[in-house]
Amino acid sequence: MGFKTVRLPGIVEISDPGDAGTFLLPDHHHVVCHLTSGGAETRTLGAPVFFGQQVTLTFSVDGGDITLTAAATVNQTGNNTLIFADAGDEVTLRGAIKAGALLWRSVSNDGVALSTV
Repeated sequence: MGFKTVRLPGIVEISDPGDAGTFLLPDHHHVVCHLTSGGAETRTLGAPVFFGQQVTLTFSVDGGDITLTAAATVNQTGNNTLIFADAGDEVTLRGAIKAGALLWRSVSNDGVALSTV
């Protein structure tokens, strides 16, 4: 039995940028990305492009941990590093504004470890 991909208006699926890659966020869309690793890898996520932008990252194939560093904090604590350790780990971030700057806020998190670099 295969999985059916449902495409919703305003949401685009982007490709995993791969080890040491940077996510390219579109100007006017929310984003979904399925992550795959072949060993211990890293990724970089820039600040949101617009207020309210959502990014959902799902760890689909676990060949080793993925450490993602965000250019903007992802919570009020100031965490900017997300570690995906197991297949099924998932996080959804939403663009917010603090002191006039765009940053991320974690809307949901299932298994992704957060820390600060």
